[in-house]
Amino acid sequence: MKRIYLDYAATTPIDPRVAKAMRDFELEYYGNPNSVHREGQNARAKIDYARGVVAKFINAKPQEIIFTSGATESNNLAIQGVIRHATDILKIKKPHVVTTKLEHQSVYNTVKELEKRGVVEATFVSPSKDGLIEPEQVIRAIKKNTVLVSTIFVSNEIGSILPVREIGGLIRANKRIVYHIDAVQAAKFFNCNVDKLNCDLLTLSAHKIYGPKGIGALYIKSGSKLQNLAYGGSQEYGKRPGTQNTAGIIGMAQAVELLGSLEDRHSSAKKLTILRDMLISELSKIAQVELNGPTGELRTPDNVNFLVYGVDQDSLITALDLSGIAASTGSACVSGSSEPSHVIQALGKLGFDLGATVRFTLGRDTTRAEINNVIRIFKKVISELRDRTKQFHPRTKKIKGSTK
Repeated sequence: MKRIYLDYAATTPIDPRVAKAMRDFELEYYGNPNSVHREGQNARAKIDYARGVVAKFINAKPQEIIFTSGATESNNLAIQGVIRHATDILKIKKPHVVTTKLEHQSVYNTVKELEKRGVVEATFVSPSKDGLIEPEQVIRAIKKNTVLVSTIFVSNEIGSILPVREIGGLIRANKRIVYHIDAVQAAKFFNCNVDKLNCDLLTLSAHKIYGPKGIGALYIKSGSKLQNLAYGGSQEYGKRPGTQNTAGIIGMAQAVELLGSLEDRHSSAKKLTILRDMLISELSKIAQVELNGPTGELRTPDNVNFLVYGVDQDSLITALDLSGIAASTGSACVSGSSEPSHVIQALGKLGFDLGATVRFTLGRDTTRAEINNVIRIFKKVISELRDRTKQFHPRTKKIKGSTK
C-alpha cells in the first residue's frame, strides 16, 4: 500500500512549482544581493519583489517584512528583541511577558528560559480542558510592567484557534505593550491581515505552506522597537545581518502566491474539514481514545489529536509507521521525547499509567480513501498493541458506541 502522509503540520512537501522557481532563480541570479554590480542588483530586485508578495499577503508594507531562517528565529527575534529593548533602552528592570501554554516550543521555551535567568517575569495563560483560551484571560494577566503579549494563532499540536483578533483589539489601547502573533499554522486557511489582527509582530514560515525549509519571515510594524539578536551587516533593514537566503526567499514568495485568495483558502479548508471530521468521528468510537482540543469551527481544518490509553507512545508511532502511516506525537520540535508536551500537560489529562498522544495533520493531497485506510489501520494497531500490554486506563470509561 502507498504510504499515507499525515504530518503536514510538521512540514509540507515542497510544491513542484516552488522548487522550479527556486532552481530557475539559482541558475540565473547568482549574484550577492548586497553587491552594487549588475549581477547583485538583479538578485536584489528579485528579493524586493518577493518581499512585496509577502507584505501584500498580510497587508503590510514591504519594509516591514524581515526574512529569517524560519519561525524559530522569527519568534526569538520578536520576543528577545522586545525584551532587550525594554531592559537595555527603557531600563525596565524585569519586564513582564504574557503568553499561553498552547505555544510552540520556540515561544514557550524562549520565555521559560528568560524567566529562568531572571530576565523577565512571565505569565502563561492556561487553556480550558478543551484547549480554548478567552481574550479576557490574556487581558487579565497584563500588569503595569507588561511589555509583550505573544500568542499563537493556531495551535500546532491540538488545533485550537485562538481569538487573536479580539486579543489584539483589547491590547491596542495600551501603547506600551507589543503584541506578537505566531501565525505559522494559520497562513494556509485564515486571514492574516495585520491591521485586522491588531498586531505589531507576526511570524510566518515557508515550509508549512508547501515552500522550502530554512526560510521564514517576521512582520515588524513600523515604529516598533526591538533590538537585534545578531550584529554584522545592514541586511534586512539592519534587523537581521548576513547574506540573504535568496533562493529560499524566492521560494517562500512563490508558496505564498500559490495559497491564492482568502476565498481559495477557505475553499481548501472546507474540503479538509470534511476529512478531519470523518477521522474524529470514527476514531472517537474506539474505547479509551479521547480527542485533545476543541471541535467544530474552533478547531483548524487540518488537525486531529488524540489521547490513547493503554498503549505506549513510541510503540504506537512506530506501529503506524510500519503500517505505512506517517503521524506524530505532536510538535516535531519535541518528537522523540517520552514526556508529554507542555500543551498536553496544560489540558490536565495526565495521571495515567500508560498512554500516548497521536497527531494526524492533513494536507491538500489527503484523500477520502486515505482517511478510510487510516481509520481501518489505526483500529487494528490499537487492538494489537493493547493485546500486548493488557492494560487500560482505570479511570476512563468506555465511550458510548465503542467497538472495544
